Amino acid sequence: MYSARTAALAAAPSGPPAAPCRATARPAPAVLPERGGAHVWFGDDRGAVLRQDMELLSEEERGRCLRFSRHEDRRRFAASWAAVRRTLAAYADVEPGEIRFGRTGTAHRGRLRHQHLVLVAASVPQVFLSVARSEEFWLLGLSVDDPIGVDLEHVRDFDTEGLIDRCLAPEEQLQVRELPPESRRAAFVRAWTRKEAVMKAAGLPLTTAPHRVPVHPGRSGPVHVELQDQEWAVYDLPRRGPVLGAFARPLTGTGPVLVHDTMTEESRA
Repeated sequence: MYSARTAALAAAPSGPPAAPCRATARPAPAVLPERGGAHVWFGDDRGAVLRQDMELLSEEERGRCLRFSRHEDRRRFAASWAAVRRTLAAYADVEPGEIRFGRTGTAHRGRLRHQHLVLVAASVPQVFLSVARSEEFWLLGLSVDDPIGVDLEHVRDFDTEGLIDRCLAPEEQLQVRELPPESRRAAFVRAWTRKEAVMKAAGLPLTTAPHRVPVHPGRSGPVHVELQDQEWAVYDLPRRGPVLGAFARPLTGTGPVLVHDTMTEESRA
């Protein structure tokens, strides 16, 4: 079931104005986003059937799935990647099982980096993808020619104070601690998803310390993030149930960001 909710995000504090994210009730479009734009998909695994989903996965994906010891983890992995394949099949005009993925980027000076996932299909230009999962929820972002990153995390009960000290820069710690105690957990998760989305988009080393990626948690998104000689716009995605998400792309991206929702009403509440 699809639903629409408009999300107008504030302009970035510096740099060129970033295009807003807006929700749409349309099903998967048959055409890719325009250059400079992006599509983002929310979904959940409710109603998924492990056997049917496994049939759509590649041999490598099945191997990853079977490495999970718990049946529920296997079911969720298969459900999310099968859903991603079904979504991409509408763009590439192929069957979901025919979708092929590639990766760009290599190790640099012996350090593993976030690699960019790309769609391999003769009928489409270079399409950058990013996928995130958190328990029963999944998130897919895609853009033509521009590297992107998405992240998705639950807002759950955890030691907020300890993580704030370890993962946020000093100025970010101050911004979060200025909030009422009951608001700090969501603020930290928002900061974390922004950081992960930027690190994926920028292809940073996997060992990058989160506090070295400033995302200004005290500001509403999208925010302007500078990383050495790179500049990024990071968007806060509309909240879906217990999860928060973020999307990052080059600051030069000026096209619309459309957010498509395939979640069930039960998950969205």
